[in-house]
Amino acid sequence: MDAEQATLLVQLSDRYADALPGIRDRSPEATVPVVLHAVQAHQCHRLLQSGPLWRKTSGDDRHPGDRAEDVAAALALLRVARTDLDGLEAAMPAARTTSTRTGKPLLTFKQIAAALDVQSEQAAQGRYRRKVGNLNSSGSGAGGTP
Repeated sequence: MDAEQATLLVQLSDRYADALPGIRDRSPEATVPVVLHAVQAHQCHRLLQSGPLWRKTSGDDRHPGDRAEDVAAALALLRVARTDLDGLEAAMPAARTTSTRTGKPLLTFKQIAAALDVQSEQAAQGRYRRKVGNLNSSGSGAGGTP
């Protein structure tokens, strides 16, 4: 995270401090995603409250303020969140290391696909290739078997 992104994170954290405790309770270690969630939740709430049906049924004529600068700051922080995620995906090669007990990869691509919630083994293999460079020789066939 560069200095500008750190400043944006501090500004948004301060502005959304009232929303952050509840969000942090759900994911205490995810600072950037937590703040991004708070900004997104505010914008959704603002859109809901600005609708004529909401104002009519609630009797509330206030129009919540736009926070375009917050949305721009949140978008700038997406790069940080993606970098963090890329760092976490660096653990993916560990899934294909050989088990000392069985001599086979710890996880098949079918198991990796399920854990990543991707559509297919081929999608999991594609992610693995992008992260690692190429498939290892042990068990790259269907279901992770040769």
